[in-house]
Amino acid sequence: MSKPIGIDLGTTNSVVAVAERHDQVRVIADAAGDSTTPSVICFLPERIVIGAEAKALQAVGQGETAAFFKRHMGDANFLFSAQGRDWTPVDLSALLLARLREQAERALGARVAKAVVTVPAYFRNPHREATRRAAEQAGLELLQLVNEPTAAAIAYGLRQGAADSGKTLLVYDLGGGTFDLTLLRIDADEIRVLNSVGDHELGGKDWDDRLVEWAAKRFEDEFGRDPFEDAATRADLFVEAEQAKKRLTQAQRAIIGIAHGGHRGRYAIERAEFESISADLTERTTWLTETLLDDMDIRAECLDGILLVGGSTRMPMVHDFIRRKLGQEPMTGVNVDEAVARGAALLAAQHRPNTAQFSIGGRRAVDVTNHSLGMIAENQDRTAYINSIILPKNRDIPSTERRPFRFRLGRGNRLEIFMTQGESVRPDEPTFLGLYSAEIPLAGQRGEAIVDIDYAYDLSGTVKVSAQLRGGPQLAMKVEPLPDDVPERFLLPPPSEPQPQHISVFLTFDLSGSMAGEPLAEAQRAAHEFVRNLDLTHASVGIMVVADRVDTVCPLCQDARKLGHAIDRLEIGSVGYGNGAHPFDQALNTMSAVSGTKYQLVLADGVWSNQGLAIDRAKRCHKAGIDIIAIGFGGVDQGFLDAIASTDQGSIFTSLEGLTEAFSTIAQELTEGGTAFSLASRK
Repeated sequence: MSKPIGIDLGTTNSVVAVAERHDQVRVIADAAGDSTTPSVICFLPERIVIGAEAKALQAVGQGETAAFFKRHMGDANFLFSAQGRDWTPVDLSALLLARLREQAERALGARVAKAVVTVPAYFRNPHREATRRAAEQAGLELLQLVNEPTAAAIAYGLRQGAADSGKTLLVYDLGGGTFDLTLLRIDADEIRVLNSVGDHELGGKDWDDRLVEWAAKRFEDEFGRDPFEDAATRADLFVEAEQAKKRLTQAQRAIIGIAHGGHRGRYAIERAEFESISADLTERTTWLTETLLDDMDIRAECLDGILLVGGSTRMPMVHDFIRRKLGQEPMTGVNVDEAVARGAALLAAQHRPNTAQFSIGGRRAVDVTNHSLGMIAENQDRTAYINSIILPKNRDIPSTERRPFRFRLGRGNRLEIFMTQGESVRPDEPTFLGLYSAEIPLAGQRGEAIVDIDYAYDLSGTVKVSAQLRGGPQLAMKVEPLPDDVPERFLLPPPSEPQPQHISVFLTFDLSGSMAGEPLAEAQRAAHEFVRNLDLTHASVGIMVVADRVDTVCPLCQDARKLGHAIDRLEIGSVGYGNGAHPFDQALNTMSAVSGTKYQLVLADGVWSNQGLAIDRAKRCHKAGIDIIAIGFGGVDQGFLDAIASTDQGSIFTSLEGLTEAFSTIAQELTEGGTAFSLASRK
């Protein structure tokens, strides 16, 4: 048995490689000696042809040819008909992967059983699961799916010495059919992905299409015939366009020839005109670049380099874009065609079962989740459905988030969760992963049950969901096909059925100067734990801060991503350094129109300047149905905590180290439907 291999399963070309030593990677060429294998499959009556020969047959219009099927991975409706049967994208990808495996076996002289296969960073769960099935169908044990830019960064990072550490790089990956942008950090001991965005319908093929459209129009204008009428002419035109694009990489001018209907046309296109007719495609990469940098709050001038990956980055307009928009020269140091496969081969060689990180040349490779996981829930006043974010993007993988879910028992006791993947709060915009269901073994009982659900990304970035009845057994989760009316049903108001009462909570933090350093860091940890222990499908949380002024930094929402972002950005001095203000008027104004159970959880560590006014305003909140839970530590006035709290047990004095436990306990009490004050204690 030979070593495991790395496979770059590309849209237009694929590459297979093997790591022969920890720092030596061999790209395995095909029979013709080329390092890249065209991702093209030609079905002839008597056999199936894959790779360069299939592409040559496609150029002359022979056989039934499948190409660019990677763009359809995860699409259950896409079928390619050939040899009397229908082929899915999984089937086609499996044929290609099997060919690459056989290519490696011939070169290595031994059977290949294991592989790391790359996928675009933007790939969602359906795409990843489809790729996994294709690998298994090709006879490969899939060690891991790895994001293409991450693999390229690993190949690059291995070449860099300690002097090149401490760099923030942007990987600009423009392949034949997909586009990815990944921001990463290379340090002395780690290669860490920070964020990724992508477009699965943008790649070199789209630039080819512009040349095809340009030339076809000129032919039709000259001869009055549409060259697309004939399949062979159409196939030949795409080959001509691809070759012209490659020529324009080196030259200022290229010729595209068309022969159809007894007519022959030859059309010269200048590089400047090619760049003009495809300028909008380049601008699409501009928008994604700006989106990624804005999301990470990083300016282009702060980047230490831009690493180009993918054959389409050879186009001069890409280099011009990098210089014009990002203000620097693109980096060199990797083969844009081979980098992804090389990185995958390094990962394959270093793979250890159940290991989250790999040491590549002394550096750990750490990837992150590329899409948030969520579920469909009702909004605060039950007037609409929303996508409630549960596990935010950009978490290290593998990653698991355990969340409680309040379930109203009734007939059938069937738990149903519509899982989503995406960032939008709108219920019709994320990708639906399926209907996850389980039977709760409490038949005939009424009331509510708490189900703890684990939402997880494994090392390959695929989704795993499990559930356990609190205090009871593990539940058998099933994934069912989506009903035909999803997502349309979630654009209508929810039906008027009994549901657990909605809870609204404002976490309010004293950000005066005395909270600087460890107190703020501990308060942030406590806030994260509070959100983690609250059922966000039946609860809304907001973030408010107070010092010399008051500010709502995050309105009430059911989005763990937004809440986490707001908590991480809490900053001393943002609302002053003293204790002159109080948060109760703002809480009253904000929550007066909110229905359901309402809480304000206030954290303080010192003496407020105008305690009498604050106590008076807090009591107004009590009368308006807003329960106040007061938590204090350090130099806080215990009597003040008692006065602003709604009940005698509603004030908690704790140590700095006890903050997280206090916040967590309150969240658990709220989720379980009891009073949030029943476990309050004074120290």
